[in-house]
Parts: sequence; C-alpha cells; structure tokens
Amino acid sequence: MIRLSLKLFFLVTLFFCLTSSSWAQPDGFSQSENDDVFIPEQMIPSEKEKVLTPGQKIALEEEESLTSEQKIPSKKKKSLTRGQKTLLLNVGGMATVVAYGAWQWGYGKEAFQFKNEGWFQRDTKYGGADKLGHFWSSYAVSHLYSYLYRKWGYTDSEANLYGALSNLGVQAFMEVADGFSSQGVSYEDLVMNIVGSAVGYIWGKYPSVARKIDFRIEYTPYLDHRDYAFSTKYDRQTFLVAVKADGFDAIKNPYLQYLEFHMGYNARGYKDYEGGGPDNRRRKIYVGLGLNVSKLLQKYVDTRVLDYIQIPYTSVRKDFLLD
Repeated sequence: MIRLSLKLFFLVTLFFCLTSSSWAQPDGFSQSENDDVFIPEQMIPSEKEKVLTPGQKIALEEEESLTSEQKIPSKKKKSLTRGQKTLLLNVGGMATVVAYGAWQWGYGKEAFQFKNEGWFQRDTKYGGADKLGHFWSSYAVSHLYSYLYRKWGYTDSEANLYGALSNLGVQAFMEVADGFSSQGVSYEDLVMNIVGSAVGYIWGKYPSVARKIDFRIEYTPYLDHRDYAFSTKYDRQTFLVAVKADGFDAIKNPYLQYLEFHMGYNARGYKDYEGGGPDNRRRKIYVGLGLNVSKLLQKYVDTRVLDYIQIPYTSVRKDFLLD
C-alpha cells in the first residue's frame, strides 16, 4: 500500500506539473504582450513608399532593418509569458508546501500513512471545524488563483478553470505530503478540498450566484502572540454562509439591501480538551442577521476581500447547541 501511494504521489505531482507546463505555450503571451505584433495591413506599403527611387527604397529598408534589430532586445527583456508565470506559480506553491511542512509539520519524519479523522462527530479532533477550513480555503484560494490568471491575460473562463485546478493540485499535493508526517493523509480533507474547489469554480462561472451567496470565515483574535498561527486556531474560527439581500433584484428597499442572512457553524473547547479531564467541547450552529460590510465600504474601498471574511461582531445570532 505504501509503495502504491508513493507511486500515486509521484504520478499526481508529475501530471500536475506537466499540465501546468502545457499552459506555458510559446505563444502564451498576455493580451498586452501581443499588442506589439504587426498585422498584415501594416505590411502594405504606403503611397509615399511607392514613389521612392530605388536608392531611396534601399536606404529606407536598411533603416527599417536597423530599427527591427533594435526592437529585438527589448522584446527579450519583456516579462515572462502568462504560461511561464502559471508554471512558476504552481511549482512555487508546491515548493512552499514542502519547505513549510518540513519546518512546522515534520515532513519526512514519519513513514507514509493514512489517518481516518472523521467528519463532524463530537469525538473528532476539532469537531469538524478543520473540515470546513479545508472547504473554505480551497474555495477562497481557487478565486485568488483565478484573479491572478485574469491579470495575466487569460479569459474569464480559462482563469476560472485554471484557478480551481491549480488550487486542487496544490492542496492535493499538500495532503499527500502530510502522509510523511504524524498527520497522515486524510481522505476527509481530500474530499473537502475537492468540494471547495468545485464550488469555487461554480461560483466563478455563475456570477449571479456569487452576487447572492458568500462562504466566509470569521476569526475572533486573541490579540496576542497566539494569533500567529491563526489558520489552525479552530477554537477561534466560525464558518458561515451569507445570503446577501443586495444580490436579489427583487429587493428594492435601499436599507434592506445592507442586510444579510447568516447560517454558521463552529466548535469550541477542543483545543484544551484532554481525555479523562473536564469535557467542555461544544459544537453549535446558528442563524442570524448581519450587515453587508462590503457594501458599506464600497464607496471608499474597492475590494472583494469581505466576500470571504466575516468581521466579528457585525451580526446578531441565535445559537443552537448540538451537544
């Protein structure tokens, strides 16, 4: 089983790198890079050129030849093609995973292993909050990749697809790399990575849906050094779905357009729990009403960050304990 897993790990990594390199075509310039290419009409001689004497034509051709030669170095000095940037981004993401994993997660110190972590049961390590963390990060990071690809000249449909694939590739690489640490490979994490990437793709493909529904994370900080590793501080995280009134054309009232309906989940008391000791673990869902802070700030700041992040204390909630 270990040998098979290692082979699959190698094949997935190789396939992903080859797929990324296929985007790095020689003609993979962004639109701005293609703007300097001559079109056939530019090759048609002007009326002035037609009346030149043979000697003048030769002089003109030599001048044009010199000008063309001078342009060649400037072409070479241009930035990387969009395909090359894509390849570097994805390989760089994997390299970062390996470096950080070796530093913080003990990559390479354990024999390759799988671990069944469970889903949202009370007796799981984080009460399922970590699974929603995988979903949210895959959803959000796929959109970050897509944003970069659009900036590099890909069409919206290409950027959306490649963003989802890039995120899925790097997340899968990270999960398999976890197999060489005490964490092990979790198929539950893999599933949530796939679902998050798929939802990210669908939301990117259908902007009308993205106008109405956000998937967000809320982090309540300690306001001290413990916030350093906030990404794994599940006891301080809440994951929610926000349905935005502003996304529905039928809602005309300008004040109601600032409201959102929220449904969320969090798990508390897992960080300090030790088997046999006091058990304060609690899982809960909630419903509530919140303010569309992104809409409030859009007159001053043009950003979509708050489509992914919920600012604490900007909603009223009714909790329902599951324990």
